[in-house]
Amino acid sequence: MANLLEKDISSGKREDLADLIALVDAKDTPFTSMAKKGSKPGNTLFRWQADSLPTPKTTGTVDGTDVTSYDNYVKDGGVTYRAELSNYIQIFRRAVRVSPLTQDIATIAGVRDELANNVAKGIQAIKRDMEATMCSNNGAQADNGTNAYLTRGLHKWLQPIATKDATLPVPDTFCTPTANRSTVGTAALTETVVQNILTGIYSQTGQYRDYDALVGTALKRAFTNLAFTSTQGSGTAPMTAIRTLNRESDSSSYISSVDVFEGDFGKLRLHPSHYLNATAGVGSTFAGYVIPFDQVEVRYGGNVAGVTALPNNGGGEARMIEAVAGLCVYNPLAFGVFDFTA
Repeated sequence: MANLLEKDISSGKREDLADLIALVDAKDTPFTSMAKKGSKPGNTLFRWQADSLPTPKTTGTVDGTDVTSYDNYVKDGGVTYRAELSNYIQIFRRAVRVSPLTQDIATIAGVRDELANNVAKGIQAIKRDMEATMCSNNGAQADNGTNAYLTRGLHKWLQPIATKDATLPVPDTFCTPTANRSTVGTAALTETVVQNILTGIYSQTGQYRDYDALVGTALKRAFTNLAFTSTQGSGTAPMTAIRTLNRESDSSSYISSVDVFEGDFGKLRLHPSHYLNATAGVGSTFAGYVIPFDQVEVRYGGNVAGVTALPNNGGGEARMIEAVAGLCVYNPLAFGVFDFTA
């Protein structure tokens, strides 16, 4: 009698499809998570004021003299102490539609409700859209019926005078100074480069404090290399990389990471990010920003991500996920920038 072998069965086999869907793309959104959530903007153009103090005086006053001159701490001669900054809102929108057969008839492994699943992913996509936009080099842009409102991104907020945004420009006295910036490549990142940025910020704020630094993946690796790699030789001499690690002899862990940099004028807590200075949604791995998060605010209009049902004219249930938000950088003088391109 011939045995029935599995290979002899050519029809009627049921498909073995696991009741799960594996999603490995779960990138964090550190900027929008850590930034303050502000109130609804009062208009599509929202404004605030930045202020500064005069240079200290070391001269005295002659006894018995009358007051003959006065200080003006708004605008005194060629010095502007207080100025207005502004930005536009931006509409973030995603839309999903699921056909009747997909929603009511088809049985999809790992998904109980395909419409709800798409809405959930749309909300997550909106959050990523906002993260990439808030950390981008987008300039401010008004809606003219063809082009949409764009909110100025963090990278554009922190430009020096020469490359600042031409739309709703930041006053020169409040542009991020070159002393707060570095343009050396990650391969040339040194302790001096980081210390110089912290020194530049301190010269503006006069405060030693903790900062959160959002860093691209290449820049995060460069920070780690500060502690674990050194070079020998100079000029045309061969450069030899030396790594020195100290660990307990009974330890089973190999740790090679720098998450905090403490300098003479501040401490940096490093947070990796995929969305810094993003172009077409892809962030630069070399960019980095030193951020006092009490100086930034994301202004939301209504729900962070509202879901609205759209008409079903036979094609299936549809939902619109929409958020309105704008970025407010209180005073760009308090920030630092690693503006690396390679």
